[in-house]
Amino acid sequence: MQISNPDRSPTLRRHAEAERIIENYGDDAYIEIMELLERHFLVLHNRAQVLLTICGIIISTTGFSGRNIAGGGTPGKVLIIAGVGLILVSAAVVCWGVLHLRWLTMQPGQDLRQWLITSLKYRDYKTSSYRVALFIMLVGLVAYVASIILMLLNPNSPNYPPR
Repeated sequence: MQISNPDRSPTLRRHAEAERIIENYGDDAYIEIMELLERHFLVLHNRAQVLLTICGIIISTTGFSGRNIAGGGTPGKVLIIAGVGLILVSAAVVCWGVLHLRWLTMQPGQDLRQWLITSLKYRDYKTSSYRVALFIMLVGLVAYVASIILMLLNPNSPNYPPR
């Protein structure tokens, strides 16, 4: 049994997507199309909140146990610093790229079609920012977990603080 990744299937270009939306909603359905886009942005913002929550948990955990995790030596220190640093960068990308506000009513466009294309471009920018932030967070998480693995593989290191 072969499962194909739906993300790898071809997607509509922005202009074709705008045409499809206008075709389905109508040339004068500004409010309904705006509500559709608001739902798109809501999904992005909810996912951004989840990513920020994960970043916050990792940073809080590091505050409590980072010294112990890094106590295994230089590799553990480098990994935890890199991991937390990348997670902070991820949070910054999410805050600036996804959660940064620009209202749909502020999007330029001479008519519904142009406004929709501009709004879809804005949505796509936020989506790309989210994907970049997610990738950075995952790389940071790998480094963070690797530092924990080093600690667990060497529990009797003389570098760990006494209990």
